[in-house]
Amino acid sequence: MHKMPKVNLGTTGLSVSKLGFGPPVNITPGEGARLLFNSFKLGVNFWDTSDDYGSHPHIASALKYVPRKDVVISTKTYAKNGKEATESLKNSLKELETDYLDIFLLHFVQSDQVEASKKVLKEMKELKTTGIIKAIGLSTHSGTVAKKTATFDDLDVIMAVCCKANQALINKYNEFIHLEDGSMQEMFQALKLAHDNGQIVIAMKVLGGGAPPLIEKYQGAIMAVAQFEFVDALVIGMRNLEVKKNVEIIASC
Repeated sequence: MHKMPKVNLGTTGLSVSKLGFGPPVNITPGEGARLLFNSFKLGVNFWDTSDDYGSHPHIASALKYVPRKDVVISTKTYAKNGKEATESLKNSLKELETDYLDIFLLHFVQSDQVEASKKVLKEMKELKTTGIIKAIGLSTHSGTVAKKTATFDDLDVIMAVCCKANQALINKYNEFIHLEDGSMQEMFQALKLAHDNGQIVIAMKVLGGGAPPLIEKYQGAIMAVAQFEFVDALVIGMRNLEVKKNVEIIASC
């Protein structure tokens, strides 16, 4: 088996596997811990979650078997201001059973929330100075958000919908490929701009949330995104067999 490549995330000091693992939520924390531990043994040290996914306990369970310093954990919040972000962070740290967080993101920022998110990010930046958080940013399904935030000084990481799908495919399978606005090509251009400006780009929904044509040709779909120069890492929700298959795909790129 090829070795999983590692990527240094800008100036954050974080080094992550090119492939990130989004733990499935319809399993027990013990089962989730086993999946995470198995993925770690295969070279996946980047675990992504959110305060509304219900998978914080899965990661907390996995940390009983994996040294905290050897994994990079990302979680998200719907906080609308600094106070809410601080409270969400405290709750997440408690649920994850860790005393620091590697990446903390505003979750699902929409096109009409850009200015509000800019203010929250400025307040979240203060949390970074304490060392409790190493990097901050946002996740989005909007090309408009990606473009407008590409020059934000306070944003380290952008996680966005990014899949190899033309407009006809998106129109046909829009229940799977959740793009709020614009085309996927415009999203690519926005993410390239963000990356050129020094932001860390993490691709999500690489298989379009389960779009049949992308699932059927999942190897090509994953490889296409992994090979984009502007994509630092990609996060995929996986189960046991999928972990090994996806590791092999990414490692062979």
